[in-house]
Amino acid sequence: MMRRTSAAVQILIILIVIGYGTYHLFLGNFEVSMSTLPFLVAYYLFVVVRQRKNKESGGEDSSESDEGR
Repeated sequence: MMRRTSAAVQILIILIVIGYGTYHLFLGNFEVSMSTLPFLVAYYLFVVVRQRKNKESGGEDSSESDEGR
């Protein structure tokens, strides 16, 4: 249940950031809309590094998901 909640929160945050950038792009504020790009890149890198650490450590998340079945 916790994984679904955290995934939903992450999707919501990303949608808000993309919506904010798109809104300002349509208003003509190109600089403001592009200022969200570094945040999205940093967020992507954080997620990729976290997934690689989980794979290297033996997939601790997969063992937790098997317990619920």
